[in-house]
Amino acid sequence: MSALNDLKYYANQSKITSTLVVVNIFCFFAFRLLDSRGFSTLYENHFLIDWGADVAELTFSGQYWRMFTNLFMHVGFTHLAMNMLALWSIGPILEQRIPRIAFIGIYFFSGLVGSLSSDIATIHHNVISCGASGAILGVITALLAYSLVFKTNIQEMPIKAMLLSLILTAGLGLLPSIDNMAHIGGACTGFVLGGLISLCLKIFKYPSKLALLIISLLLMTTALAIYTVYMHYALPNGYYLYN
Repeated sequence: MSALNDLKYYANQSKITSTLVVVNIFCFFAFRLLDSRGFSTLYENHFLIDWGADVAELTFSGQYWRMFTNLFMHVGFTHLAMNMLALWSIGPILEQRIPRIAFIGIYFFSGLVGSLSSDIATIHHNVISCGASGAILGVITALLAYSLVFKTNIQEMPIKAMLLSLILTAGLGLLPSIDNMAHIGGACTGFVLGGLISLCLKIFKYPSKLALLIISLLLMTTALAIYTVYMHYALPNGYYLYN
């Protein structure tokens, strides 16, 4: 009973992370209950593509939403479990240190840049990319950037949680068919965004309205940059490579 109460308290202190974990788990099982191909290795690729996995030729053919939906798609239970354990171990630590809008922005923009990086690298290949790894690595590197900006003592840094998350998430890159470009793009984005947001919080003394305004502008600029890069690689209307 005590463990259950601890879990409820922990979840209450990290509502965004808890919500992300629940949504990912829900999507994994709900999609497979609705489409039995998710349980078949023979039809798994078709299942992943139909339910939102990222394929460069499709994404750049106008299905831009795949850069987002693929963050909630996982190849198998092991893939899901490792990602969710990594997110659960590190997400709440960053979430409690920065504004919610900043945490959400770091998570999703890291994931989107990871997806876009993957798409650019595989634009001439039929590669299926999915999973929250890029977004989670963004959270990990953002926490690292936060610790550097605020000069957190090594004793105060959640070393064990960070190492566990890195091993679980980056370690997936050693498995076959795992997209490492998404990992690199997500990690770099998280570090840059985390560093800039941390500097803003430090200079403008959060929770000042000015700090929140600048963070909002930073996130809007990031969204515009992603859109610009996407449009640069977008295929002409009606041009469709994937079969």
